Amino acid sequence: MNTQGHAYVGRKGLQIGLLLGVCALQAEQSGAFIGVGLEIGRANKEIVGEKNGQVFQVPDGTVKLSAAKPDPNPDVVGGNECAPDNCKAMWSGHTMTSTNATNYGRNQPMFGLNVLAGYKQFFGKKKWFGLRYYGFFDYGHSNFSNATAANRVSVFYLNNDKVDMYTYGAGIDALFDIINKKKFAFGLFVGVQFAGNSWTSNKTDYYNKGFVIGTVPGQCAYVPDSGNPCDGTTPANPTGTTGEINPASLISTGPLTSHINNTHFQFLVNVGLRTNIIKHHGVEFGIKIPTLPSLYYKGSATKGGNLYTLSETFRRQYSMYLRYIYNF
Repeated sequence: MNTQGHAYVGRKGLQIGLLLGVCALQAEQSGAFIGVGLEIGRANKEIVGEKNGQVFQVPDGTVKLSAAKPDPNPDVVGGNECAPDNCKAMWSGHTMTSTNATNYGRNQPMFGLNVLAGYKQFFGKKKWFGLRYYGFFDYGHSNFSNATAANRVSVFYLNNDKVDMYTYGAGIDALFDIINKKKFAFGLFVGVQFAGNSWTSNKTDYYNKGFVIGTVPGQCAYVPDSGNPCDGTTPANPTGTTGEINPASLISTGPLTSHINNTHFQFLVNVGLRTNIIKHHGVEFGIKIPTLPSLYYKGSATKGGNLYTLSETFRRQYSMYLRYIYNF
């Protein structure tokens, strides 16, 4: 019996097996994966008010003082207590367009996270190219805040407009490995995603109350805390804190009949760089770009024979993310 021949064949088989094992590490393998990441990007909120289908001018919310004596409280919002023997806080004649299109506060950072799970498949002997198919979920939060105390009466300038965004769906990415070594792979990916896109806002009830379309001449802009209205008569209603808006000085649309559509279809482009380390671990840096705006709120009211409408549209402009991937 040729034991040397069998030993030689055994050694060759072992060498071939080890070589195949090394080759397997040199290229990424097909298989399932999961991932989790952090996101930072920007979101845009567009508010538009229309009168009979046209954008119009609304009070800008600033005030001017009609002073008989020097202002005793220059640091108080509105600058005074509206005392009749001192000074009178009146709405100015300034106006602004009934949209926040030129308002810096309409565009704010959005922070969030993402998760995904799916399957990647590589092709060819060296496995430099592949595809991955996955389901995903993104969450983002943004706070649209740009108001000052003097213009807080307008829905176009608001503080603490907190918005949450949820995106969920399926995607496909093409994978290209530039470096494909024994225990390390580096490349890029490009793909598309098809998703539902849902938004929530904490200002919906505020919008439903209507929005300011004018001011009343001669009325004090702020409720006095001195107990005396601007004209020196006895106040008809309880007085408030200095700086509280006097509702009698404002003309509003009144309550709006509203409709909310918080979920829309979204199409996203997804690109980035990726690594695969020691078979099971990966790190990615990517940029995700949604392409479709979402009309979230639509409200309307009739006042003085005119139709007033208010619409709010959200859009996540982009998000950059850093993600960890585990490959099974």
